[in-house]
Amino acid sequence: MNVAIDAVVSLLLVSAAVVGLVTIEQSPPATPGAADAVADALATTTAQVDYSLAPGIRELDARDAASGGSEIPLDSPELDRTAHGSLAELLARATTATSGVDLEASADPNASTPRASEVQPLTRTRASFRRGVADAVRTRTGATVRVDATWRPYPGSPVGGAVGVGPTPPRNGVHAATLVVPTGIEPVPASATTDFESLGAVVADRTVAVLVPAGPAKTTLRGNDPSAALVRHRYARLEAVTNEATSEENVSLAEPLATEDTAAANARVTAALAPRIADELRARYDTPTAAAEAVTVSSVRIVVRTWSPASEVR
Repeated sequence: MNVAIDAVVSLLLVSAAVVGLVTIEQSPPATPGAADAVADALATTTAQVDYSLAPGIRELDARDAASGGSEIPLDSPELDRTAHGSLAELLARATTATSGVDLEASADPNASTPRASEVQPLTRTRASFRRGVADAVRTRTGATVRVDATWRPYPGSPVGGAVGVGPTPPRNGVHAATLVVPTGIEPVPASATTDFESLGAVVADRTVAVLVPAGPAKTTLRGNDPSAALVRHRYARLEAVTNEATSEENVSLAEPLATEDTAAANARVTAALAPRIADELRARYDTPTAAAEAVTVSSVRIVVRTWSPASEVR
């Protein structure tokens, strides 16, 4: 059951093949042992991250303080989780699991790689997981390495996630390499590029599928453990930020979630987001085909930057 539960609020990845599917793009110039070597290590080095869902329960307690909060003790073993995978996979999971809505960045068409601090997560459920992943990466990189993992459905999207590890790079002498990790969501098909409306609907559908996978969410909601409450909380936050992002309070998920109909709940959020996404893509690109080429909903981008200590004092 934990596998299904973990999938709800983390990234759906093709975990068995993720290392083979990760691609590395090297930005010259590079030297042996620099950014490309670190990127390769992220793709091939495995780690275990132990974490707790207690931050999510604490957030629920704060929200429901008037009604006495939850009865789940924060030190309950039911809240303990363990994640395994390559460092690149774990970074990708942490990026999407702590994704949210950044309305200010959505006004900037160049805001495709936000700093981690700029993105407000939907919930705090995976805060412990994010810290654990960052610590695991930090211990295997070094003092002159910066790693930025970013998920954006498209450049300037109001939805996204970012995890940053390491110090700010200097202005000069920096080498870079990029990892592209699949989210497990299918890329935009060619049939969706006939017009911006069709493209917006497809991108919205895939965006919501990353935020809350309908199948695992349905399974979890049928249970009585803490994860069911956390999934309902995630849907409540998704409802709230969708209404905020669309400037219309017309998205209500109470009815479908009453019967664990997560497919219908996701469809309602998709329908609300699709027109805004279509309008934003239309404003930025000349054709639906050009817009589709810029869509990155199906992947997490991890940029590695390395430099020598001497570069910091120039």
